[in-house]
Amino acid sequence: MEMENVSIVDQLAMLRITATSQIPPHEFLFDWNGTPCFARGELVAVTGKAKSGKTYLNSILMAACAGEGRLGLSRISEKPLRVLWIDTEQSEDTTCEILRDRIGAMIGTPPNEGLFHVFNLRKIKWQERMTLVLSAIAICMPDLVIFDGIRDVVGDINDYAEAQQTIGQLLRVASDFHPCIVCVLHQNKAIEDKTLRGALGTELQNKSFETYECTKDQDSRIFTIRQAATRKYDMPSKIQFCVDKDGLPVACQSTCDKEELGGDYLGEDGKIDQWRLFGHILAERSLTWNDLRAQVMQEAHIRSPHFAEKIMREARDSGIIQTILHDNRRMYVLQRQKELF
Repeated sequence: MEMENVSIVDQLAMLRITATSQIPPHEFLFDWNGTPCFARGELVAVTGKAKSGKTYLNSILMAACAGEGRLGLSRISEKPLRVLWIDTEQSEDTTCEILRDRIGAMIGTPPNEGLFHVFNLRKIKWQERMTLVLSAIAICMPDLVIFDGIRDVVGDINDYAEAQQTIGQLLRVASDFHPCIVCVLHQNKAIEDKTLRGALGTELQNKSFETYECTKDQDSRIFTIRQAATRKYDMPSKIQFCVDKDGLPVACQSTCDKEELGGDYLGEDGKIDQWRLFGHILAERSLTWNDLRAQVMQEAHIRSPHFAEKIMREARDSGIIQTILHDNRRMYVLQRQKELF
């Protein structure tokens, strides 16, 4: 919105929000275990210590744009999403290796050059990088931007004026071109300090729609992704994964933490195994919708009733569970047990 030649009164009139303003709701790119996330037109912060899994998270997001999701993450749109990946941290060969061998392996085919626009800016002077980032967004028109890392477009990470200018520029292109811009920034180096680094981190945290924190347990080598902040939908549980022999993220669960989403019913694809879950809950019995929902939440460690009902509807639609009338009440049973009642 160009305001230079508009009067103050007209500017305020253009910017005013009323109860009848026709403003479209947020449009989310992904669904993560029933939680809409990564909204268009917004900034999302991804943070953590060094080597804590931030690039793995970004790889999972990018792969989901073109193929099947992992760890319970899925693309909401049936149409593939356009990706812009700006890498300022890693070497060119590492960027290419991740694109080809990790993201390509998760998709099951080499990443389509029409969907994936990947640029390595490490050799470019920091003063010139932001212009290239903003231009790439305008030219490529992506749905998802992975900006790894935002620290490398500023001279002084503790300069508040520079931080405000940088985040302001990203907010402007997010509003103008409507991508979700994921900004990667490390936490402070002290082990107990989980705040984002510098004035840039403070400004990014303040303006982000969501923040995701990545950690790694050095003993078990388990990575954890946790939604640390959100302006909209709370993610009910953190996500854990390991890296298999091919260097790809796969679902796993800490043996000392049994409260993770899915519990004993989490499949290798990061989704809840509905046959096992409902087979256990409904073995030789029938339950009402409300009682079944309570059991699903308890057994699968689900905090959100809405997510539990989503799983129940999926199981019903796929024929895993069916309804019967028993004592004049609508009850739910396993498909193979319908004749018992």
